[in-house]
Amino acid sequence: MFWHRLKHAAAVLVTCAALAGLAASPAIAASDTLQSPRYPTKPTEVVIIGTMHSAQLEFADHSPARLRALLNRINPAAVGVETPPQWFEHDVYYEISYESYGVAVPWAREKGREVRPVDWVPDTAEQVSALAWPWVETDAGSMSYADLLASWEVPPLLFADLPEWHAAVNQTYANGDADPNPYNEAGRRYMLYRNLMIAREIVNMAADYEGQRVAVLIGAAHKPDLDLFLATVPNIVVRQASEWGGTATVDEVAAEERRPDHLAILWYNLAGSRMPPAAVDLARMDRLLAGLEKETPRDPEVRFLRARWHQLNGQTARALSIYRTLAWGEAWTDRPFTFPDLGLAQRTVDWWNANAPLDEPVQLGLDNVFSPVGNLTIRQRVLYELALQQADPTARQRARAELLSQPFSPTQLQQLQALLDAPAAAQP
Repeated sequence: MFWHRLKHAAAVLVTCAALAGLAASPAIAASDTLQSPRYPTKPTEVVIIGTMHSAQLEFADHSPARLRALLNRINPAAVGVETPPQWFEHDVYYEISYESYGVAVPWAREKGREVRPVDWVPDTAEQVSALAWPWVETDAGSMSYADLLASWEVPPLLFADLPEWHAAVNQTYANGDADPNPYNEAGRRYMLYRNLMIAREIVNMAADYEGQRVAVLIGAAHKPDLDLFLATVPNIVVRQASEWGGTATVDEVAAEERRPDHLAILWYNLAGSRMPPAAVDLARMDRLLAGLEKETPRDPEVRFLRARWHQLNGQTARALSIYRTLAWGEAWTDRPFTFPDLGLAQRTVDWWNANAPLDEPVQLGLDNVFSPVGNLTIRQRVLYELALQQADPTARQRARAELLSQPFSPTQLQQLQALLDAPAAAQP
């Protein structure tokens, strides 16, 4: 989102925040009183659901509806999510973690359950200073958890419950050989310490719901340590999500389908930059679009996504027809996309400027973790598509002029101009 403003510090933070797409926050003030965990006094079940960030938007087997169906089966009294308390107070989450703000939070609100932030991050400036060492490439000589994930064409929904996943993650972090590069070694040890702090938060949540069951949705790399740490705590009973079955019935999944999820899945696959066009399941996207078109056939967001579907399907003329109509043929009120959440992006920038200010205030960019133009509104994105296409030069010039006249910040205008000036082959 605004990594171009953070220079080398950003690379450090994004690595140590597990590529979360959000800068680390200040730690609790030194003057705050340190407290021991509050242990439950009676057996309390804890279920750690290890997730692949944003896999809910890519793989049908990881869909939000399937995760909600799983949560229904587990039926936790409260749900923990991967965001620290100081972010949670301002409704800020890792942008990449759709399983948190897109699945767990809406599910809990629908069911009247508490959402508890369980993550921890260190003081930003202190971390950057401590990790300011030369970068050295090293060869661990063994399979990492990322290698294992990549080896599955479509990882099963509850892949983090599998013994081979635990083994691979432990080899990377807990049982990994010490790295001679302080930068690399600090990152490994940071993960262990962060997981210990997360475990403390989960224990506190369990104490507040003692005798019941709580669940935590969190990145799968955290799960092996959390299962290990929590198993040592009196009255904590560690359960695996796979005990409730990894495959929901057709009816269970159908009952948990939601329009915002479908819009998110469509944007991620059709309008983002994380999915190569050749890898997009156009048949699945067509089915999702057809359902939305049946409900709201004139919705400009849905029509834009249909245009993108035509574009990826090689039907350029049909896509251009929709773009031109949306840009100049009809009157409608512009708005942000349902996904990505422009409000979340802005809250993140506001939080950073208020709590960890740099020499100059951070500005919201056009880019986010999903796309170089992920923060454009619907109309701005329509104009952007027209400004890139080559089939209609008149429309291209008109769209460029209108797009550059939008109320962008200097940072956004600079990014936009660079994108428009890039060779066609390099366009996102």
